[in-house]
Amino acid sequence: MGEVGNEKIFGGLGSAFIILSFLPYIGWILGIAGIVLLFIAFHKFSEIFSDKNIFNKFLTAFLVSIAGIIVFLIFGLFSFIPAMMSAKHGAGEHMGFDFGMLGIGIIFALIVFYIINIFAANYYRHCFNLMAEYTSINLFRLAGTFVFWGAVGLIAFGLGAIAIIVGWILLTIAFFSLPQSYNTYDIEIK
Repeated sequence: MGEVGNEKIFGGLGSAFIILSFLPYIGWILGIAGIVLLFIAFHKFSEIFSDKNIFNKFLTAFLVSIAGIIVFLIFGLFSFIPAMMSAKHGAGEHMGFDFGMLGIGIIFALIVFYIINIFAANYYRHCFNLMAEYTSINLFRLAGTFVFWGAVGLIAFGLGAIAIIVGWILLTIAFFSLPQSYNTYDIEIK
């Protein structure tokens, strides 16, 4: 028997904290706590179901998300360099700042971030789909679908953010819907 009492609480609270990470001032603390709790939960579930892919997909999704943020920041910050280099400096000359160069750099950074975010959401979807297969709780699959298509829909003026939030809410409900234990010998992937 695989006991999932603590893991379901860690997963549910972790998902809820991810949703609350948008709160001002304390949101970043809740976001970090949520990620840590989700890492613990998915690691334990990968042990319970003897499938390391559950944890590995979540880890990959997280690392790709972090890489996307870093790439966005790097491209965003480096977009200031050409804009500042094009500024004219001198005693009698007009000092200018090329906002066109800055805009192109920021747009490029957003496009790269958008593409990387879709890849990360796809890994989250795979992780959640594995949980749905092992637990027979289709809310995991639905959460993964909402998170993925929400990431795709972010380009539509951020409307995908609503779908992503709904996906994390569904994940919270899915974790709290888990039974207390699973007979690991009876588990078959459908």
